[in-house]
Amino acid sequence: MMFLQTAMAFIATVSFSCLFNIPRSELIYIGLTGAMGWLCYQIFMSFFPSGIAAEFVSTVLVALSSRILARWRKMPLTVFLLGGIICLVPGAGMYNTMYALISQGQSAFETAVETAKILGAICIGIILTLSLPPEWFSYGQKPKSLSSSQKEKEKELVYDSVEN
Repeated sequence: MMFLQTAMAFIATVSFSCLFNIPRSELIYIGLTGAMGWLCYQIFMSFFPSGIAAEFVSTVLVALSSRILARWRKMPLTVFLLGGIICLVPGAGMYNTMYALISQGQSAFETAVETAKILGAICIGIILTLSLPPEWFSYGQKPKSLSSSQKEKEKELVYDSVEN
């Protein structure tokens, strides 16, 4: 059952990424990131029943792998992070909150608080991971220093954009 859910997470992540016109060469990596995040979530939930902690741990894993893939594939981080995190977003919790708000009123607060906790865990996981120094993900690459002609071209571009 866990393998089937992981495969479906892969397909859902790739399908969602197609909506954003992600390059085809990156779809497999985005799918693996989303599937890995969902598999981590499922494994954590099988040992510990806390959905909030499972969301946090799997979000940290997705964000770390997104940073590594972004550096390795020379793509923006959001390409991998948005696709990878989509399976972890509590869409059912948001739906249930709105449904309870319309129909019952009182139980809406409980579902809203639970959904907000999950969303907070996702946000904190992303923020903590993105606050790590970028040098940790460079794999021994030295930062490129610009030559004097490249510095002049960069200054011209900055000044041209300010004038316009």
